[in-house]
Amino acid sequence: MRACLVATLLLAVPPALGAEPQVGRWAVAPQHCGSGGDTMRPAPLTVTESSLRWVAEYCTIGKMYKAERALYIEGRCSNRDGAMVRHAIKLAMKGERLAVTWNGEQTELRRCR
Repeated sequence: MRACLVATLLLAVPPALGAEPQVGRWAVAPQHCGSGGDTMRPAPLTVTESSLRWVAEYCTIGKMYKAERALYIEGRCSNRDGAMVRHAIKLAMKGERLAVTWNGEQTELRRCR
């Protein structure tokens, strides 16, 4: 009986970002959707249920909470050099745009098609 209850609860818990509108590929402009860039402005941001990738950084999601239409994430990130850092990341929906705050730097992105 206890095992059935635990299994039911585990199945009822959604993935961290699964139903969130922030999941997807985002860029400042459509021409930046397909290619990477050396800085945040021309590089696309990819958000999955468990990670984020932007420029040369790959981040897994550490702590996260949601408030209104924004996700506040502690990103556990590694860069090209293999250095591990933690970033404060905010992903907030503003209509059809995604307002990203990544270590204090703010950028608005559009969903890639």
